[in-house]
Amino acid sequence: MTNPRHPNLGSDTWKAFLVIVGAWLLAAIGLFNEWLLAPDSLPDGQCAGLGFGCVLTPQDNIQFMALLFGVPAIIAWFSVGAIATTLLGRFSNLKWWWIGLLSLGICLLVVAATLKAVERMI
Repeated sequence: MTNPRHPNLGSDTWKAFLVIVGAWLLAAIGLFNEWLLAPDSLPDGQCAGLGFGCVLTPQDNIQFMALLFGVPAIIAWFSVGAIATTLLGRFSNLKWWWIGLLSLGICLLVVAATLKAVERMI
């Protein structure tokens, strides 16, 4: 008895997952560009650092927020993206780009909820 292979599994699932990876890369490149263009100093009269009335420079603030919010967002993004892409690829007859776009939408919703939960913890 042969086990027929589902037509959407295999390379189509990987193509759909690449939509999610591409969107994440665009966001990472945008954040890196924002960090490069942010000033690395503060106006006169303000001290740089944390505590005692000092504030972070805009560049340091981007790094701090990327560490604080970026790590949970990346974990949620890729784990939910892999699960959503696999399930949509296995149980639907959609084209790979529709599966990628639907998975991307699911990723965006879950990451937004994750970041909101992290924000409430702070």
